Amino acid sequence: MIFEIWCEGYDRDGMRDVAAFLGEVEADSFQEACDTFYAGYDTSEDGYDSVALTIWRRQLFDNEEDARAAHG
Repeated sequence: MIFEIWCEGYDRDGMRDVAAFLGEVEADSFQEACDTFYAGYDTSEDGYDSVALTIWRRQLFDNEEDARAAHG
């Protein structure tokens, strides 16, 4: 199955950003898709969290609607 990976937007400490499409990955689950996607990245301190499914404390989603729900 092919999963889209989306990162939620944020609005905190005077900084703001909208949701972003990160890419597509073929995997058996969204968890596996995220793990595969971030396997080649240096996500040291506070980067990718495979338990919470976040990147830089921003939640990851498998669709645009959910990713845009909180902060566009």
